[in-house]
Amino acid sequence: MNPLTALILKALAIAPGVWGMQDALAQEVQFNDAFLPEDSRNLDLSAYQAGNPVMPGQYRADIILNGQLNNRQDIRIDAQADGSKPVVCMNRGLLERQGVQMASLTPEASTMLDSQACPAVGQVIPGATANFSPENQALDLSIPQVALKRNARGYVSPQLWDRGVTAAMLSYNFNANRNRTRSGNSDSAFMGLNAGLNLGDWRLRHNASMSWQSRLGSRYQALDTYAQRDITALKSQLTVGESNTTGEIFDTLSYRGVQLSTDDRMLPDSMRGYAPVIRGIARTNARVTIRQAGNILLETTVAPGAFVIDDLYSTGYGGDLSVSVAEADGTEQNFIVPYASVSQLLRPGTSRFSLTAGETRNNFVDDQARLLQGTVQYGLNNTFTGFAGLQSSDDYTAVLTGLAFGTPIGAMAVDITHAQTDLAGGAAKGQSMRVSYSKNVLSTGSNFSLAAYRFSTQDYLDFSNAIQLLDAEKNGWDSSMLGRPRSRFSVTADQSLGAWGQVSISGYAQNYWNQPGSDVQYQFSYSKQFNRVSFSVNANRSRMGLGDMENSFLLTMSMPLDFGASGNSPQITAQVGRDTQGNYSEQAGISGTAGQDRQYGYSANFGHDGANHSKSAALNGQYTGGRAMLSAALGRGDGYTSASVGASGTVVAHAEGVTMTPYRGETMAVVSAPGAAGAKVSGYPGLTLDSRGNAVVPYLRPYELNEVAIDPIGSSLDVELNETSQQVAPRAGAVVHLKYTTNQGRAVLLNVRLDDGSSLPFGAGVTDGEGASVGMVGQGGLLYARIKPETRQLLINWGSKTHQQCALMIPPGPGEGQQLQQVDAICAAGKQVAGSTPPNNMQKVPL
Repeated sequence: MNPLTALILKALAIAPGVWGMQDALAQEVQFNDAFLPEDSRNLDLSAYQAGNPVMPGQYRADIILNGQLNNRQDIRIDAQADGSKPVVCMNRGLLERQGVQMASLTPEASTMLDSQACPAVGQVIPGATANFSPENQALDLSIPQVALKRNARGYVSPQLWDRGVTAAMLSYNFNANRNRTRSGNSDSAFMGLNAGLNLGDWRLRHNASMSWQSRLGSRYQALDTYAQRDITALKSQLTVGESNTTGEIFDTLSYRGVQLSTDDRMLPDSMRGYAPVIRGIARTNARVTIRQAGNILLETTVAPGAFVIDDLYSTGYGGDLSVSVAEADGTEQNFIVPYASVSQLLRPGTSRFSLTAGETRNNFVDDQARLLQGTVQYGLNNTFTGFAGLQSSDDYTAVLTGLAFGTPIGAMAVDITHAQTDLAGGAAKGQSMRVSYSKNVLSTGSNFSLAAYRFSTQDYLDFSNAIQLLDAEKNGWDSSMLGRPRSRFSVTADQSLGAWGQVSISGYAQNYWNQPGSDVQYQFSYSKQFNRVSFSVNANRSRMGLGDMENSFLLTMSMPLDFGASGNSPQITAQVGRDTQGNYSEQAGISGTAGQDRQYGYSANFGHDGANHSKSAALNGQYTGGRAMLSAALGRGDGYTSASVGASGTVVAHAEGVTMTPYRGETMAVVSAPGAAGAKVSGYPGLTLDSRGNAVVPYLRPYELNEVAIDPIGSSLDVELNETSQQVAPRAGAVVHLKYTTNQGRAVLLNVRLDDGSSLPFGAGVTDGEGASVGMVGQGGLLYARIKPETRQLLINWGSKTHQQCALMIPPGPGEGQQLQQVDAICAAGKQVAGSTPPNNMQKVPL
């Protein structure tokens, strides 16, 4: 409700009730203008006799369905030809968003929705009502439950999925390093690229990495190049080109061909089911490189100490990750992170499938093999889920069958694979049995999962091992060097100890039929917080083949400092580590954020390395700007110096121009609010609308309703946003365009009096030269108005007679930016055009 309307109703001793669109009980009232100020008693209040009036037009409203806030969207209110109250117009989109069973509507109701008419909800759904509250900008819908779908929580109708607009995007992640040691100098650079073009329902993608080293030169490596689109009816994705298999049943394989596979993201949140978290310890400013099947997935620089990489793009559900940590002093450590399948349990009646045809893209073979793979899973009931898979090539066939089941002690999955490989010396046939288990005990804070693989016969080969062996035979190489896994065991467990902290354990062990020794790796961590002091212990134990067991430990303590802005208090950290040779190293540092939006990040570390008895120091900084994210690091120690710079972000070309953002994401929104340059995008530090009023918002959740909000703080006072929030449900990979309408004009605060010195009537209407309403006169002649640049005068009236109106001239703006202009103005009575006396006083009210 307009504040002045509320004041008028209070002055007349009338409660401002809800305006009911379908309420036939509303009674007209007669107003006693004796309660109004004497100079306002001639106001025309007939519009308020039947409640708070709402003019026909478009409104942005909260939709409250059967007492629960459902969503926010535009509604249309139309006047009726018979002069009765306006009604909220129903349409298919509005009813779909509320979960109405459209198929159950009568033919007459469907005809009304398809016509250009404005049917009321009661005409479409018997017993339904719609009441609009203008003071709350809320539409209260009451719809009988029988007319609503019984959808799972979080369900969004496919009709609301937005495929987005035509757009091109390029995400980049650049990192350059320079290291100088006693043995020589080395420079390197890495650029991760994710390029895309959206055309209609199709999404074209090219993912690649470009690396350069001063000693080895440059290398461009294409990871994936494909075209993809949704197949909504099957809740799946069609992918054509170079990509990776999904990995739910078999390990992930890179292929060149075509794939049709289920996309669980199309299911509601409550019906869904991974890339692992990479953890390690760095002694210096180190370069961390993560590879899968020889492909570089990520390369980044980390500060000294324990690091966690938890934003790795998912490449499937299987296939080990190789992690290398290149220290600034030239040393390097390597380890493997298992990336194995988890339990395959599905809900009753739900299914998941994939079908892939093409050829492999294996970096370890010269001649690629043809590939045909199919998998299917189906939830039989609350207890059992059946699944099966087939892999086939020219000289290889594997058939998998399995069963997943839920038990009181956890979820389990058991499967058996029979594989045959046609080698030069004859067919190698073998079987493999796999058991996986997971359990999350909320009551005790336990999360326990393990996967055990046992290759029961020596002649069993999985697809990757088989094509490598076949390729080795074809090229006359010694195939005995290729390890044939015999058994493998991996485990991860997390346990909350309540007030005593948190314990995490992970590890795996694997041995081979044709190679001695075994690969072993264990990790243990314990963390606890005492008031404001955090304490953690990390231990790693690993061995490759017949090598020696390597052990390392790290003790970390940290606490915040009190000084600094709220939420930006620096954190001090102290670490003590021990390596395999028994050498100790110590680190101490300070880190934190700065800026109103925490757009600045910094850290400084000082340490001692017992392995080479050297001291070191490192400085790191990061800035999240409106267009890119920048970082830099400097390090110095005994015998070496290092420096690195980095930048990341995304460039998006769309119909409104080219827009840059510091963030990277698959599914994005282009926000356009003309004239609102400088306004912030809520929830994204440093992200503001550019000079054209555009910004790119990343990380939208596909197939779910996302709310994108704009904070007008930072934009010009001469721009007003008609709405600051919108909801959208984008399809995966879409670039949706959200347009926010704005009113542009100078904001002024006028202290208006008539030319005889008397006050203007309270509640008098104010219009511009085009007859558009710009506000009402408040108490004491105070008027707030937003006027267009070309407006030179305002007309004020409080009745139909000539002496009940006046005109005033608008003074020129001060041109001083973020100031609200406050003016004492004279309104010439009896005039409808120019003729006011120039203002006698002017002042600025800072925000």
